[in-house]
Amino acid sequence: MTSQTRVLVTGASGRIGRYVVAELAARGYAVRALTTRPTVAQIQKDVEWVTFDWHQSSDFGPLVDGCSAVLHLGAELQQIDKMQRSNVEVSQELARASEAAGVKFFCYVSSVAVYGSALNATVTEASPVLTWDRDVKSEYLAVDALRCYGRTKLAGEQKIRDEAKNIEYVFLRPTVVVDVDDLLDLGSWSFAKRSIAAYRHSQHIFVLDVVHAMLWFMERSLARDQPQPGISVFNLADNSVAENTYASFFRRAYAQSSDPRFRSIRLPWFFDGLRNGLKFKTLPVRHTIGRMRFSTDRLDATGYRHRYGVAELHKRAMDALVRK
Repeated sequence: MTSQTRVLVTGASGRIGRYVVAELAARGYAVRALTTRPTVAQIQKDVEWVTFDWHQSSDFGPLVDGCSAVLHLGAELQQIDKMQRSNVEVSQELARASEAAGVKFFCYVSSVAVYGSALNATVTEASPVLTWDRDVKSEYLAVDALRCYGRTKLAGEQKIRDEAKNIEYVFLRPTVVVDVDDLLDLGSWSFAKRSIAAYRHSQHIFVLDVVHAMLWFMERSLARDQPQPGISVFNLADNSVAENTYASFFRRAYAQSSDPRFRSIRLPWFFDGLRNGLKFKTLPVRHTIGRMRFSTDRLDATGYRHRYGVAELHKRAMDALVRK
């Protein structure tokens, strides 16, 4: 690819977006990066930074003009009153503008939150999802903001489907996206929280692998001789480590550093279930994310493989602990 291949990235100054922008620039793409933080544009001169507030404007036409691909990362995770606009309406408007502009590839980064708290511990892309047009509390044992986030990310998928015609769309549903510092911050948990959560599958996926997946699908699409319009949905999880639990990480971190912040005991899941039952006033019939497994069979069938993996993430975290 050359600098003539222009890619629009939304959420470009976010925790994933900044890595996406850097990797695209390193590969020689012309990057148009959307941000609400104008100071970023003053620092990175090798990228076309555009300060844009979609709560104030719906004019996406000039933003997608001349772009071969759109990587849509921008979303609202915390403020419920902003989620309908950021996660639903913007996704539809951006897809509509992309169709009009002749964009070839559109990647929408969704979330496994769309599944809520599953009845079956194994979750595939065909598993039941949340009711996207209204809040059904029993479907997701989570705080209001997270439940709304899951619904609106799913609604964003649906609204893009309504617009899809000539573009190849890939919806990625990542699990818990983390960097090294996120693992080190687990040491701030209380001993009780570490012990109750120790049994949980962490669902961690390295942020650099999320970036790699997005660009892998994008480059595969842009290299096609003939376009393949349509929508593909993939769980984006990391099942390469047999025991990707909090207990496993705490054990290794404590052995490496002797830091008491990582010392814990592993309590049975019952204690966590009892805690959730009291918090959400329901029986633990559904599985919370720590007891769920997200199948990557469909992802694996494409030939995609993570570039780094959880093992590399853990290694970098252990190295950082030793240095400290």
